[in-house]
Amino acid sequence: MAPKKAVPKAAPKKVVATKAAAKKEAPKKQGDVSRFTARAKNFGIGQAVPYKRDISRFMRWPRFVTVQRKKRVLLRRLKTPPALNQFQKTLGRTTRTEVFKLLKQYKPETRAERRARVKAAAEQKSANPGKTVATKAPLQLSTGIQEVTRLVEREKAKFVVIANDVDPIELVLWLPALCRAHKVPYAIVKDKARLGELIGQKTAAVVALKAVRSENEKALKTITRACNAKFMARAAKLNKEWGKLQLSLRSRAAARKKVEKKKPTATI
Repeated sequence: MAPKKAVPKAAPKKVVATKAAAKKEAPKKQGDVSRFTARAKNFGIGQAVPYKRDISRFMRWPRFVTVQRKKRVLLRRLKTPPALNQFQKTLGRTTRTEVFKLLKQYKPETRAERRARVKAAAEQKSANPGKTVATKAPLQLSTGIQEVTRLVEREKAKFVVIANDVDPIELVLWLPALCRAHKVPYAIVKDKARLGELIGQKTAAVVALKAVRSENEKALKTITRACNAKFMARAAKLNKEWGKLQLSLRSRAAARKKVEKKKPTATI
């Protein structure tokens, strides 16, 4: 029997260390917190997506928006006289809500409503010629600076409401003084757009009530008492109170630094 040939033993396989294993085996350095390396991002065209940022200051806003904002800032920076400053002292929210709640009940009738009222009166008259038919328009708000001025001068207005943001303000600048001279209750409210809603227009500078129905007399007395305490009773103070100068954040910081520099330093 032939002897068996010796089979050579296979050489042991070399174990290749992978990157993960190398990382595991690598000793950690002191102070290492993250395993990721920080790399600078390139925000060029076709590169990394830029992070979100506030670009409102770099936008090209419409002209009317920029004019509104510049005017608002300018009014804050200037020291305004009492005649102008009184239009910043508007009616509070609670009383203003009650005022508009009352005024909405006397909204002027539209053309369609007036046509329907006249038509109904004509039909009643034709059906019963001997009967007296009321054709008088219902109680409603008086609008327009000229109309309201006449009512105040004749002392026929029961209550006057003035918008605080009329442009130009000279249109209604003298109206509070006129109301005080004739002892007509008035109020300054925000804003002309809300007054415009009451009369079916975009804006309104001033509205007035000539009379109210019997069920609303109590509400009118309550509102008048509150508005007189806010405006009529404080007339002497409002005529002397100037609008305060409000500096920007940058100007206030600069003024604060000047004051701190002038302070004497404590020596030990």
